[in-house]
Amino acid sequence: MITADMFGLMYLWGITLNAVSLVNLVMSVGISVEFSSHIVKSFTKSKAVGRMDKSYDALVRTGPSVLSGITLTKFVGIVVLAFAKSQIFEIFYFRMYLGIVILGALHSLVFLPASISPSPEG
Repeated sequence: MITADMFGLMYLWGITLNAVSLVNLVMSVGISVEFSSHIVKSFTKSKAVGRMDKSYDALVRTGPSVLSGITLTKFVGIVVLAFAKSQIFEIFYFRMYLGIVILGALHSLVFLPASISPSPEG
């Protein structure tokens, strides 16, 4: 899903598909697994009863670590690339990596818990 979202960001930002952007797309798969795997592991190891409570427990226990330990540290590392004078660094590394980090955090902290929790009707 994150890769499909990255294709959308690439279209919006006018980034063409080439060797560098393709490597970033492949890298987005691994980074998205890194974000989501912590939440899923916490969900499966939770002692709470019911999927909604397990999802809540996973977010309370692991969410802050994912946000501060993965998202913010990666964000600080890529902010430096925003000031690069080279266009390849600014476009293919700063913009795409920023998109990967934001989408990875959004998917793991918002969409994943919503999808592993039951619907309101059941």
